[in-house]
Amino acid sequence: MGQMQYLVHTVRDDPVRLRDELSDIKAAGGRVISIIWQPARLVTPEPGQPPYEVASGYVVVSECEVPQEEES
Repeated sequence: MGQMQYLVHTVRDDPVRLRDELSDIKAAGGRVISIIWQPARLVTPEPGQPPYEVASGYVVVSECEVPQEEES
């Protein structure tokens, strides 16, 4: 039995892409923990630096099993 690990997947704001990503997670034996939708927004990295636009999309957190290496 392996160790459980969390993974973060980012997906563009497109229902077909989200469905495909969720299908890929399931096919790999993973389990979806959370799905968060984030709207498009302006982000300022640090004061004095120009802001940049971030597109809307989904952040998917999943859990999957990582095989453990056998000890000798």
